Amino acid sequence: MKINYSFGVFLYAYLHQIDLSLDRSRWEPLDNLRDFYRSQISPQKVAIYLVDNLGLDVKKLNNLIFIGEESLWDKIKDSLLSSFKRDVILEDDKVYFLCQKLLLLDNFLADGEQVHKLEIEKLRIEFSKLNYGTVKFKLAKKDRLKANNIEHFLQNEILSTIKICEFNKGYF
Repeated sequence: MKINYSFGVFLYAYLHQIDLSLDRSRWEPLDNLRDFYRSQISPQKVAIYLVDNLGLDVKKLNNLIFIGEESLWDKIKDSLLSSFKRDVILEDDKVYFLCQKLLLLDNFLADGEQVHKLEIEKLRIEFSKLNYGTVKFKLAKKDRLKANNIEHFLQNEILSTIKICEFNKGYF
């Protein structure tokens, strides 16, 4: 599926924020993470945006989807082509998988829902594998470096970070 390059950069930054936030949330009550995401773009909004703008079949979101790792050749090819192309191509299964995981995270962040820390860690690993194993290689290095400075839950206050809204080019 073809995704606009600037949305691909937003997606990388957003998934990086999720990865860092879920990682930091291991030492805090889940309610603190919920409070943080009340001021952020909700995972459900991102999933709905993907469904609406990519014409995804909502029924397919209920299917069990597994994704494999990108081959080394695909990573190298994507990395080399990232400076020339202006669109990001993601396989259908990876987009459906991403939507499923975003909706699952949104359920975890729903008020009153108690979630085991291992479930959150498993979800963090799935986001991490998708982001750093696939999306990362489809973007130019300068865009990845900028997105790596994204604000996140329990961040070090000394660091200078970039708010997610700077990557949001009117998507939400």
